[in-house]
Amino acid sequence: MSESFAQSAHDGKSAPTHFYSRIRFWFGLATVIALLAVAAVPTLLLLPAGSKPAPGAPPSVAITIPVSPTVAAPVAGLLAEQARRDQNAISQVLSIRANAVTAKQTDAFLQTTEQSSVDFTTKQLRLITNLNQLPLEQWDYELDGKLDGTSSLARQVRRTFGSNAQTYQVKVRYALTGFGDKPTVALRTMSFIPQGQTWKVVSDIDSGRFRQPWDENYLSVVQGPDVLMMVMGSAKPTPSLMQQASQAVAAVTTFWGSDWQRKVEIVIPASQRELGNLLRGNGADYSSLAALATAEGNGGPDDVPTNVVWVNPSGFAKINSLGRTIVLRHEILHVATGAAIPNDFPLWLEEGTAEYFGYKDSGVKQDVIAANLLQATRSGQVPTRLPTTKDFSPLNGQLDQAYEGSWWAVRYIVQTYSEQALLRVYRNALGQADPATAADRALREELGIDTAQLTAAWRASIKAAA
Repeated sequence: MSESFAQSAHDGKSAPTHFYSRIRFWFGLATVIALLAVAAVPTLLLLPAGSKPAPGAPPSVAITIPVSPTVAAPVAGLLAEQARRDQNAISQVLSIRANAVTAKQTDAFLQTTEQSSVDFTTKQLRLITNLNQLPLEQWDYELDGKLDGTSSLARQVRRTFGSNAQTYQVKVRYALTGFGDKPTVALRTMSFIPQGQTWKVVSDIDSGRFRQPWDENYLSVVQGPDVLMMVMGSAKPTPSLMQQASQAVAAVTTFWGSDWQRKVEIVIPASQRELGNLLRGNGADYSSLAALATAEGNGGPDDVPTNVVWVNPSGFAKINSLGRTIVLRHEILHVATGAAIPNDFPLWLEEGTAEYFGYKDSGVKQDVIAANLLQATRSGQVPTRLPTTKDFSPLNGQLDQAYEGSWWAVRYIVQTYSEQALLRVYRNALGQADPATAADRALREELGIDTAQLTAAWRASIKAAA
C-alpha cells in the first residue's frame, strides 16, 4: 500500500483521480505482460537458441531463449532430495511398525495407520491381533519399489487421499521362533500419506502368490515342537491332527533324511471357499483334494520359501483317521523335498513318490490304492504314457488315475530295484539342471534305463495285475 494512498484513506478524503488511473494502468500492464508470458511458454520450451519460428507463427510469440542445464539440474536435484526424504520418512514409519509387531504392541502398530476408515482400521486391528499370536522372532519391512501412475491401485489411492499419496511394493521378511535359521519373505503393497510431521499407512494389501492367513480371518494358533497350526475363524480341526502331523514329520525324516527343516506350518481354513480365496482360486476347484502343499519364494539366497500345508476342511472331513495320516505324510514329504515349489519337474516322480510314501506300511492293498487304474485297464483303457503335469489338475475328471498311475510307476521301481534306488533317482533328478529332462537323465544314470523303457515295463505290469 502506497504512503499517499494510506494518508488519504486515513484523512477520510477522496484520493486524486490520477492515482486511480495509475493503479489501473500498472495493473493492466502487468496483466498484459503475464498473458504474453503464458502465450510464449510453449515457444520458450520448444524453440532452442538459434532456431527460427515456424512459418506463419505470430512474431510476438516467436521468442527463443537458451535452455540451460544449470536451471533444470537444481530443480531435478530438489525433487530427488524431496523423494529421498519422503522415502526415509516412510521407512521410519515401517520400522516403528515392525518393532510394534515383534514387541506385540497393538496401540503402537495402529498409530502408524490413518484411522478415518472404519473398515481399514478394523482390518489392521485383525492383522496385528493375529500377528500377536504368532511366535515371531523377526518381522521387518523393506521398500521394494515405488508404484507409478501406471498402477491402478496407486491411481485409486491418489484419487481417494490426494496427489501426495505414495504406493510401494514392500517385502516383509519374517521368521518364526524355532522354525529354521533363515527368514521367509512375503509381498505386500502399501500406500502412505503425509500427516503432520510423519506419514500414515492408508492401504496394506497382501500381494503375494497366495494370501496370508493372518490377513483373511481371525486365527487361533496351536504350536508343537515341529508343527505350527493356524486355525482360521470357525474351523474345527480334528483333535488328532496335531499328533498325526507331528508323527508324519518324524516319518518323513526317517524316509527322506534330515536335510530339511523338519517342521511344518499347517493352515486350516474355515471352509473350502476360504481355501480357494487363500490360494487365489475357486474353492470348488479343490473339492477333490483333502490337502495340498505350496511354497512361495520371494527372497534371495539368504531367505527360504514359505512352505505351507493347506487342509481342505471339506475334503479332510470325508476321510478316516488312516486316510488323514496318508494325506499328511504325502503333503509333508512334498515340503521336505521342495516339491511344493512350482517348476517343470516330472510330476509322475514327484507325486508318485509322495503317494508311495503316504501308503507305505499302511496295510492298504494294491487293489484299493489303484482301483480306478485297474478298472480302466480291465476295460481296455491301458495308459499309454506316464502322467504329465496337466493330468494333475484338480479339474481333471481322471485325477485319481493320475495319482494311481504315478504310484504304480514308483512302486515298480521299488519292487524291481529298491527303495534306496528310488531315492537315488529322485535326488539325482532334483540336482539336474533341466527339470524337463531330469527324470530321464536320473533313470539312465542310476538305473541304466530311460523313460521309454520304464513306461513299457510299467504298462506291462499294470496289464498283468489287471
